[in-house]
Amino acid sequence: MNALVIALNGLKRTLGDRESIFWLFIGPLIFTTFFGILFKARPPAPVTLDIVNHDRTGTIASTVADALRHDGIVISELHEVVRGRTTLVVPNGAGQALAAGTKVTLELHTGEEETRAEGDLRFRITKALIASALGVKPTDPPGPLAVARTDLGTKSRDMTAGFQRSVPSYMVMFVFLNLLVSGAGIAEERRLGLLRRLGIAPVSKREIVTGKLLSRFFLGWIQIAWMLLAGRVFFGIQWAEHGWVLFGFLTLFALACASLGMFFGTLYKDPDKCRGMAIWTAILLAPLGGLWWPIEIVGPTLKRVSHLVPTGWAMEPVNAMLAFGAGAREVAPFALAFAVLFAVTFVLASRRLEMT
Repeated sequence: MNALVIALNGLKRTLGDRESIFWLFIGPLIFTTFFGILFKARPPAPVTLDIVNHDRTGTIASTVADALRHDGIVISELHEVVRGRTTLVVPNGAGQALAAGTKVTLELHTGEEETRAEGDLRFRITKALIASALGVKPTDPPGPLAVARTDLGTKSRDMTAGFQRSVPSYMVMFVFLNLLVSGAGIAEERRLGLLRRLGIAPVSKREIVTGKLLSRFFLGWIQIAWMLLAGRVFFGIQWAEHGWVLFGFLTLFALACASLGMFFGTLYKDPDKCRGMAIWTAILLAPLGGLWWPIEIVGPTLKRVSHLVPTGWAMEPVNAMLAFGAGAREVAPFALAFAVLFAVTFVLASRRLEMT
C-alpha cells in the first residue's frame, strides 16, 4: 500500500507539470502526424513512354505499342524526340529488316543512369519485340506453354508506411525518452536529500524503490494507451491479432524502460546532467532501432545492430504485431531481452537507492 501511495504521488506531480503534459500527449502526436503524412504510401506513378516511328510500315511501332499498353504502360505517339522524356525511336526500314530476319536496332532514350523502372521498361520492350517477331499478339489466347509461379523460400520485405509506421515508431521513442528522462527526478531527490527524509518515515526501502518504479511504469502505460488510442481513432491503424500478447509485451517494455530510467537517476546527483544524458541516449538509439526509418531498408550490419538496442527490441515486434499479425512466438526473443534488461537495471537501481 505504501508503495502505491508513493507511486500515485509521483505520478500526480508529473501530470501536474505543463512541460510533461506536452511531451506525454501533444508532442508525440505532432511528430506522428507530420511523419505519417510525409511518409504516407503513395500509389506508383504510371510508366510512360513516347514512341517516335520513322518506319514507313509502322508494323513494329504498332505491335510494340499494343503489347506495352497491355502491360499497363501509357504510350504517346510523337513525331520527334522530346528532351527529358523516355522515348523509343523506331528507325526507317525496321519492319522490312524484321521480316527479312536481319538485325533491328531501336533507340531508347532514357536518363544518364538507368532506374529500376527504366530497366523494367527495357525488358518489356524486348519482350514486345520478340512477340512481334513471332507474330504473337497480346490478345491471342494462351498457347500450350504456361509459366507457373512458385515460392522460392525468400523472406518478404514487407514494410509499413504512413501512420501505420509513425504511430508505433513515436510511441516507442517517446515512452523510451520520457522514462529515461524521468530519472532526473531521482537525481533531484538524491541531491536535495529527499530520499533520506523519506527513509526516516515508517516506510521500508523496498516500498520506496517499488513506488518509484511503479510511478514511472504508470506514466509509461498512460502514454502507450494514449498513442494506441490516437492511432486507432485518429489515424485508423490496424490492430494486433493477438491483443493480449501486445498488452503483455508493452507492459514488459514499460517496466524495463522505467527501471532503466531509475538506474540513470542513480548515476547522477545533477538532474540536468541526467536529463541531458537521457535525451542523447534516446536520440542515438532511436535511429539505430529503426524508429526514424524502416530497418528493412538498411544493410545486414545495421540490422544486426538494431537487435542489440532496446529501441530495436521494441519497434520490430510492436510493428509486426500491429501490422502483420505476429504472435507470442515471434516476439518471445524480444520479450526475453526486456525481461533481462528489467532484472539487471532494477537490481542495480535498488542497491544504489538503498545505499542513498
